[in-house]
Amino acid sequence: MTIYFDNSATTALTHDLIDFLSNSYREYYANPSSLHSLGRKSKKAINKARKYFAKEINAEANEIKFLSGATEANNTVFKISDYDHIITSPSEHASIIEPAKAAHKSISWLNLDNEGFIDLTELESILKGQQELGKKVLVSIMHANSEIGTIQNLEAIGKLCKQYGAIFHSDCVQSLSKIPIDVKKFNLDFISCSAHKLHGPKGIGFLYISERIQEQIQDQALIIGGGQEENLRSGTENLHSILAFAEALKISSKSENIKKIRELQKYTLERLESLPGIVINGPKDLSKRLVTNINFAATNLNFTSEQLVLQLDLRGICISSGSACSSNKGNPALIESSYVLRACKIPEQIAQKSVRLSVSWTNSKNEVDKFIEILENLV
Repeated sequence: MTIYFDNSATTALTHDLIDFLSNSYREYYANPSSLHSLGRKSKKAINKARKYFAKEINAEANEIKFLSGATEANNTVFKISDYDHIITSPSEHASIIEPAKAAHKSISWLNLDNEGFIDLTELESILKGQQELGKKVLVSIMHANSEIGTIQNLEAIGKLCKQYGAIFHSDCVQSLSKIPIDVKKFNLDFISCSAHKLHGPKGIGFLYISERIQEQIQDQALIIGGGQEENLRSGTENLHSILAFAEALKISSKSENIKKIRELQKYTLERLESLPGIVINGPKDLSKRLVTNINFAATNLNFTSEQLVLQLDLRGICISSGSACSSNKGNPALIESSYVLRACKIPEQIAQKSVRLSVSWTNSKNEVDKFIEILENLV
């Protein structure tokens, strides 16, 4: 039996979602752009889902644009926004860091403390300086970090962005369904979300674009030729995945499911901390840590992060050594520690041994016990 604790990388479709998708394929098959009754039926289903997502983040339906996922959404933000300078952090996902570099604009990289939090005073100082220079600024700060679980204070960041006239974007891939998101309260202009982090299908997500910023965006859609999603992304809509995304959010955001994840997180941390040589990375205050996230180093083991992942895999446990989108690249002999941990100034001897375990409401305490038993034997 394989135990899956890599839910921050992606999640499995539940049996309910598979049944939902199967029924959806039977009921909706017409092109949403067709004028006949079946086409209109498909379009109506998409618009119903659009309204649902808007309500969940306190937005308007016309502010939700469906794309292939958060990577496309993040790239789109850097393509369509009007800005001279970028402010972001070195712990962002690669789909923020690489487009930011590719934009060929000046970039301010915010410093992080050892729990991964940005310095709001530093952010304000940079915003003020750029305003004095007459520069238009794009701020992109992830809501919840995928590796160490740090939850940034979007409300405080949003107030500063509004005060200094900056565009504010947040990658909310990890937080959607787990942390309340209020785009108006947080003064957000963009957020990126994806279905496959909350037991929805891969290949679907949405980009929230505020009505205010829609008047300023540049006509630089990544995919053209069809005009769907108000010319933001051409191509026949991924209807069934859109509907399944909405259904997955309804299920994953249930209070009983979030409560179960929190209990599993606390239980796992307690069991881990009872073992010798375990160091927990990231926020100690669990109210400021993503409910699914546990990042730790087993310092008593002579394994690197990748070696521990493989040792556990041989014993039927699936965890991660970092972001799935930045793993398995280049020469394995030259693998570095997580860039997120390095950005948080975690000592290299700890970072080199750190792994990420991410739980879901589909996991159980029995699975945690089995994992601890195996890890304890290794230690």
